Amino acid sequence: MAKYKDIAEDIRQKIVSQEYTFGQKLPYEYVLCMSYHCNKETMKKALDILVKEGLIIRRRGAGTFVKDFDPELEGKNHTTARGLTARYAGIKEVTSKVVEFEVIPVDEYLSKKLQVEIGDFVYHIIRVRYLDKEPFLIDISYMPISLIPNLKLEHLKKSVYNYIENVLKLKIQSCHLTINAALSTPLEQQYLRLKEGEPYIQEEQVSYLSNGAIFEYTLARHHYADFEFQTILLQQ
Repeated sequence: MAKYKDIAEDIRQKIVSQEYTFGQKLPYEYVLCMSYHCNKETMKKALDILVKEGLIIRRRGAGTFVKDFDPELEGKNHTTARGLTARYAGIKEVTSKVVEFEVIPVDEYLSKKLQVEIGDFVYHIIRVRYLDKEPFLIDISYMPISLIPNLKLEHLKKSVYNYIENVLKLKIQSCHLTINAALSTPLEQQYLRLKEGEPYIQEEQVSYLSNGAIFEYTLARHHYADFEFQTILLQQ
């Protein structure tokens, strides 16, 4: 494993175990570099992983701090880190139609999203996900073959996350989610029953394993009338 990933994992475990507590300021980067025997660039890459995972936050002119983190939630599935099959287990029947399944080399855009080298091979997957036989969303996903080997059509028709966790024995840690919207294309019009000129709502998701590696970049597209987002904001 690359040294910056080892460093990120060690700091991550110190946060989980509360060696670094909620709101605590981390040591200065030059101190961390000395502790881990690395250069500034390596430490920056390690801390960037933890920022993306939502474990630490940088405050300009003040330093880097641990965000609120509840260790009791470690290992449990959060809504954004659960696959659709697990999320609706016992509630609704989840089925999938595989529209596209191929292996492609990544371009510059995907290399930045997945933190892999340009030209590395990834799965390109398009699936329509149904709840009780009604179209719910379109998943457009990219996964590095080096991290998720031997993915097959049968896994795509069921639960990819189940394959990752129960067959490959990998632990899914967290997801970084961005919500945006765009006008529908023929793809969304065909499978989500959108009309030309109507928008879809998109969840852009970057997903991390427990070792800090990005295993998935997904665009989940919903019919605008069926999408609802809820959250809780706390005064601090």
